[in-house]
Amino acid sequence: MKNLLILLFLIMGFTSGFAQTRTYAVKVVGIKVGEIEVSKNTKADTTTYKLSSQVDVNFLVYHLKVDYRVKSVYSKGNFIGSEVKVVSNRGNYFTKTVKEGDHYLATSKQIDKDVNRKIDQNISSSFAHLYFNEPLKTDKVYAEFYADFIQLTALENHHYLGELDKNIDEYYFENGLLVKMVKKNPITDMVIVYQPPNKK
Repeated sequence: MKNLLILLFLIMGFTSGFAQTRTYAVKVVGIKVGEIEVSKNTKADTTTYKLSSQVDVNFLVYHLKVDYRVKSVYSKGNFIGSEVKVVSNRGNYFTKTVKEGDHYLATSKQIDKDVNRKIDQNISSSFAHLYFNEPLKTDKVYAEFYADFIQLTALENHHYLGELDKNIDEYYFENGLLVKMVKKNPITDMVIVYQPPNKK
């Protein structure tokens, strides 16, 4: 029996890793316009969070098509770097953040500016990390694309307000996991809601 188990592990490429995947619907005025898939993969002391988002909004004269991908890596619970790639009908953008000694370096091409920034603050949570980890012990979350911090305010149990420049979001958690996000917009809000596997 022992030899059979070892053989099965070899065939399956067995590792000590643990993976989770969650899917979210992106809705505008109740209409699904896209989907977000996030994953958490842990191997030994390293955890990698990946986010893949495809959104296609087409209302009258307004058309936005975006393919947004994030990869954030943590070692022993500490953020060590991230990469973001954005391909859209309004341009292509990127941000890369790397840990260098006791600080981080961020390089970014954003919609209205280029960023080269040294970050001296500790990063304990980031946007991709947020999907799997309610921010109970921090009031700042690193926004991988913006190379800046979302300021969090706890509104009530498991409900938070996030602000970064003119971007305002609301986050709702259950059992430590993100179940809903509302991205505030002057015209209409964008709602991101978790889709259980049996309800997709």
